[in-house]
Amino acid sequence: MNNGNNFLLKSLFFSLLVLFSFTNSFEAQAQNQIGGHFGVVQPIVTFQDGDTNDHFDPHTIGFPMGITVRKNEKFAFDLEFVPLITSSPTNDAINLLIHPGLLWGIGDKLTFGARAAYELGGAGRYGFTPLLNKGFLVGELPVFAEFVLPVRMGSDAGLSVTTAIHFGVGF
Repeated sequence: MNNGNNFLLKSLFFSLLVLFSFTNSFEAQAQNQIGGHFGVVQPIVTFQDGDTNDHFDPHTIGFPMGITVRKNEKFAFDLEFVPLITSSPTNDAINLLIHPGLLWGIGDKLTFGARAAYELGGAGRYGFTPLLNKGFLVGELPVFAEFVLPVRMGSDAGLSVTTAIHFGVGF
């Protein structure tokens, strides 16, 4: 290696060493909090193509579980996975909903959220889900109730809008 390249490598190494030393001289501070939740979601009624389905015959229920990255008290990213089980006397089906979303605290333990929705298995539909969440404590246990309004499309089916209630526990 010639002297010019050797000098360049030493200069680069020294610069990186100084930069690394300078950036590590500050005390580390956590910027994000990691949490999660587990619950049960019960679809109540779906409106699609002029028809109404009450989700009780056949019965549909979901078990949402999520990982939340909270940037601050007002904003979070949440990645939720929801196994959905539909059961009838003649057929049972299990689908998985991948449900990433953004959550905004709007005060008084109320949260507004918007999620993207990707259903795997079955119909394979997609869409979005607006939500309104109310958190509260039962003793020291953080629990919540949530109203969700899933909007779905795709898979040669018409646009559908569902109302559902989600209850859960945070950790």
